Amino acid sequence: MRRTLLLLGLGMAGCAPDLREDYPFDGQATSGQLVTVTPREDGGNHALIDATNKSALVYFDIDEGREMKTDEALETNGWDLAFQRYTVTMNGGGGNPTGKVRVAVLEGQGWDALTTAPAEGYQQDASEPVFNGVHGGWYTYDLVKHRLVTRDELLYVVQSSAGHYFKLQMLSYYDDTGTPARLALRYQPLQAPTTGP
Repeated sequence: MRRTLLLLGLGMAGCAPDLREDYPFDGQATSGQLVTVTPREDGGNHALIDATNKSALVYFDIDEGREMKTDEALETNGWDLAFQRYTVTMNGGGGNPTGKVRVAVLEGQGWDALTTAPAEGYQQDASEPVFNGVHGGWYTYDLVKHRLVTRDELLYVVQSSAGHYFKLQMLSYYDDTGTPARLALRYQPLQAPTTGP
């Protein structure tokens, strides 16, 4: 009986799509513009991040809404978030011990209702990035479709390297053609908390 179940399990596993085919961009070099930011009518911004390169980080300055090339990011220490495939790190803690960026994770908080940054609950990356670990991370994995699914119920409040506050929500891991690691997110400035975190 055990042998039959084992063979059945192996047969089912063999039917799953080959992840190497699902993720054909692993390891390929990317060039050109890796961050595109579009202003929104509500005063926020929509950002597209090309993090298809498996071995490189895409550094993002949320204060200025732009990509920072690696040399500039490391020399100035002015980057806020870095993207590498589905991993999102911050300029603080494990992402960079000299960085000042901190992030609070809010669950079940409405986007429009959040206008002032919370006074507490901020963290820096430790052994696992805050975006990927706190409250289970910004995505779930659909085992049937072999796709990452964004968790809409999570909002992030980023205290940037310049000390400003932004609300941020991850929107998608795929672009309109289904290419993975082309992340979409929205972010918007917040009022500073009435008492410091």
